Amino acid sequence: MLCSEWVNPQHSNNAEALILSLCVFQVSELECVERTELKQTVEELEAELKAREEELETLREEVEKASQLQTQRDSLTPKLQVNRCPPQETELKGAEQRLENSQLERESFRRSLRSLLDTLDPKILQLTELRDTLTRLMES
Repeated sequence: MLCSEWVNPQHSNNAEALILSLCVFQVSELECVERTELKQTVEELEAELKAREEELETLREEVEKASQLQTQRDSLTPKLQVNRCPPQETELKGAEQRLENSQLERESFRRSLRSLLDTLDPKILQLTELRDTLTRLMES
């Protein structure tokens, strides 16, 4: 509001009119300062909002990139494991083959030993009988 709107021409006292004009001017000035401060606050809040929106967009992009990287990692992990396995599989197959060969040799040795024992047992029995016979012959 303008000062002239508040000043009533009917006031007889110039001092009252002057005080009233001064009050109206101060109110106008305060309203102007408040509007300026509010406008500045709104601008600051809008700038902060814009910065937050940009930050949010950046975070969304990072989440999308992270998701893509996770998908890539998930698809590459099996390939990496396949690439790592051949040397390990070769070592494992070699160890399994050596174990199987060792077991076959052990079984073959047992069979040979059993065969030898089966052959020696009757021979030992025959030698024992021969010794007994020789002992009796020497005693008679």
